[in-house]
Parts: sequence; structure tokens; C-alpha cells
Amino acid sequence: MLKKAKSKFDLLTLLQQQQLPNTNEQFIIKQALVKLNQKENPNLVKADVKAALTKLALKRLLSKEGIQLLTQLSEPNINEDVAKTSATWF
Repeated sequence: MLKKAKSKFDLLTLLQQQQLPNTNEQFIIKQALVKLNQKENPNLVKADVKAALTKLALKRLLSKEGIQLLTQLSEPNINEDVAKTSATWF
């Protein structure tokens, strides 16, 4: 079962826990882990992972586990999302 990422820093933990059956999916995860370990912006890494998994989903090449991960990454995080929008108001 996948654990929910509580903050942007939990993205690293979430991705480290993934064991996806498809080699394309696992490659996407490995690339993201390398970027996170290089201290790249977690929000950009998350967006890249979502985009790559979405491309696989549109081609119907995404496994059940990959779909679960994509769904989890796409869920809104009310605390993070509200903080981002309120920062743009001022």
C-alpha cells in the first residue's frame, strides 16, 4: 500500500518505496530520485514524474501500481495548495 506524502520532502521517501513492475515506470522513478538527491526542486520533480506517468497512461502502458502512484501524486494537498495560492494574492 502506498503511503501519502505529507510534505514536499516526503516525495523522496514515497518514490524510494516504489517497486513498479514496468521497466519504463521504474526508470522514471530512478530519474526522479537522482534529481531529488541533487537537491532539485521537489515540486518540479513531482511535475516531471506526473507528466511521464501520464504519457504512459495515455498509451495504456501504465501498470496498476503506476496508476496508483499517478493518482496519489495528482491528489490535491490542501495545505500546500492554499499556501501557494495565498502567496500570489499579496
